[in-house]
Amino acid sequence: MRFLLIVAVAGAALGAPQQPVSSSSAVDRATLDRYCTGCHNSKTKTGGLDLAAASVEGVDKNPAVWEKVVRKLTARYMPPAGLPRPDERGYDAFLAPLIKSLDARAAAKPNPGRTDTFRRLNRTEYQNSIRDLLAVDIDLTALLPSDESAHGFDNVTVGELSPTLLERYLSAVQKISRLAVGTPPRSPGGEVVMVPPDLTQEAHFEEAPFGTRGGKVFRYTFPVDAE
Repeated sequence: MRFLLIVAVAGAALGAPQQPVSSSSAVDRATLDRYCTGCHNSKTKTGGLDLAAASVEGVDKNPAVWEKVVRKLTARYMPPAGLPRPDERGYDAFLAPLIKSLDARAAAKPNPGRTDTFRRLNRTEYQNSIRDLLAVDIDLTALLPSDESAHGFDNVTVGELSPTLLERYLSAVQKISRLAVGTPPRSPGGEVVMVPPDLTQEAHFEEAPFGTRGGKVFRYTFPVDAE
């Protein structure tokens, strides 16, 4: 299972009030009218963009529009080649207060996005995580149920964790932790390795000794060091 750690970082010193950034001062209207609104106005709306109306409402009202403007100007895509364009200092002077205003708005009103994308690990992902983090190879097919498949993928319907499945995960964690630290309960036990019925025994298997045919190769983690 994954754990989400959310860290809140204060943007100003303790006790120092934050000064809000004025959205009207973030837009250089003179530069905007000179290079942009000739094409992006309420009549032409080139690219479906009306910067004349957006400049009146300010950055707070249209953050998505101004984010798009920042991306285009940062890459120097706008104004198009062949039309009057500002020099590098003009680009920087226009973008600096605009980016500052957008960052201040994002810090004041953070958008966490789609929270439903946080999900649990499916059985295969969980087994691979145990192998990579603890160097323990374990077969979870006997500990956890198989995951439901949708559209050919078994990591789609993993947005929920039922109480029954949570108990299975907790039970698996107990057994895996004992294997990882080498403190299993002192009790007799055994495990059976099943060979698939459709597995042919007429060819050589990888990791088996040369010259052998068929057989079975599997990895097993012993809980303690012994002979």
